[in-house]
Amino acid sequence: MGRLGTNDQDQDQDQDQDQDQDQDQDQGPGHGRAATLQNSSVYATQLQPGVFPSEDDPNYKNAQDLANDVRFPEYWNPELRAYLYVNEFVVNYPKWQEQLTKAIDDAGLPKALEEKKGEQLRYVLELADEREKRYAEIIDQHGAEGAIKHWTRMLHITPGAVATNQLIRIARRLGEHVVMVLKYHYHVARPSQVCPAIMPMIEVPSHPTFPAGHALQSHLISKCLEAAGRARNQPEMLFHLSRRVAQNRIIAGLHYPLDNEAGVLAAEACFTLMNQGKLFKALVKEAGRESERELTSFQVRRQREREQK
Repeated sequence: MGRLGTNDQDQDQDQDQDQDQDQDQDQGPGHGRAATLQNSSVYATQLQPGVFPSEDDPNYKNAQDLANDVRFPEYWNPELRAYLYVNEFVVNYPKWQEQLTKAIDDAGLPKALEEKKGEQLRYVLELADEREKRYAEIIDQHGAEGAIKHWTRMLHITPGAVATNQLIRIARRLGEHVVMVLKYHYHVARPSQVCPAIMPMIEVPSHPTFPAGHALQSHLISKCLEAAGRARNQPEMLFHLSRRVAQNRIIAGLHYPLDNEAGVLAAEACFTLMNQGKLFKALVKEAGRESERELTSFQVRRQREREQK
């Protein structure tokens, strides 16, 4: 799964886009790579005699100290910055895989999938009747960005909510890391591999089926947003969305229902560990403050509107 279910080619494209975005941002708006190289010879003419970074500047040391005080913005590319939290997770919990597989095994899900394979396959076939109604939704959610935007739209999460957006990206990246390791461990074939009657409506990802990546990642996103207070008084909305995203993968013919159950169970266990990390807990608090600021701003605006009436 290339992040929320895209195939390997899609994942490569996502990574290329990340790199391209970094390069574009480095070059500045409206300037391409060729333009930057073409103008590079001009930079040497910008050094003014007696002015920092010239060593003849009488305030050279103070100017250099000020330059050293400059730091890169705290919240940079959220997709790549998410690796800080992935690293915190794997360093703090080197036996995370054992803990997650134990949770899945203790729930009896791998054994149930073997013993109820026929029942699971029939359910996948029966849900195919829903494809026409959910076609656009399924296609939209197949790619990572398409899936993520369902949360941002539902909760009106703007680009300015940097900590909240970072939480979403962490759930996506860490969820991808976790689910790929678990998929390798269980190595279960896709429904369409064992039942020719199942014809998936979209390209089948080139990795094992159990547990389901969409189920794990989407549930993890909902857990992170719930912890940040993003759903406020209706947290169940978050999990209704994550369940729907997961079910759409069954309708598409890509997963067994028990794949989703294992994904949700793994996400719960994963979040319990994540939520003990120092970096992660600090980010959740900041995302919670963002949510409170937005709510306060909304309440103040409403009060002013009432007073004007």
